[in-house]
Amino acid sequence: MWTKKRVFMCGLSLYFCLSWAFAGICSANRVYEISETELTQLQNHLDALEQNNKILQMLLSESDEQSTIALNKLMESQKELATLKMQLKQAQIDKESATKSLETANLELQKAAQSFKESEKEHAKIEGRLRTKCTVLEVLLGIATGFAIAR
Repeated sequence: MWTKKRVFMCGLSLYFCLSWAFAGICSANRVYEISETELTQLQNHLDALEQNNKILQMLLSESDEQSTIALNKLMESQKELATLKMQLKQAQIDKESATKSLETANLELQKAAQSFKESEKEHAKIEGRLRTKCTVLEVLLGIATGFAIAR
C-alpha cells in the first residue's frame, strides 16, 4: 500500500521531472553573443535598409503621382478622342449631304444646259425664218418700188 512517505517521494520525483521538462521547453530561447563589430555591422545594415526603405517610399509616392497624372491625361485623351470621333461622323454626314446636293445641282445644271441648247436651236430656227421673211419682204418691197417707179 501507499504510504505517505512513498506518495510524497513519488510526488517530489514527478515535480522534478516536470520541472526539468518545463525548464527545457522554457529555455528554448537561446542567448546569442555577438561582437561589437558585428553589432555595428548589423546596425549599419539596418540603417542602410531603413534609408533604402525611405527612398523606395519616396519613389513609390512619386510613381503614384505620375501614374495619377498619366491616368488623368489618358482620360482626357479618351474624351477628346470620343469628341473627335463624333465630329468625324458629323463631317461624314455633312460630306454625304453636300455630295448629294452637288449631284442634284449638277443634274439641274445639265438639264439647264440641255434646255439652253434646245432653246438656242429653236432661236436659230426662228431667226432663220425671220431672215427669210425679211429677205422675202425686201424682195417684195424692191419689186413694189420698181413697179411704183415704173408707173
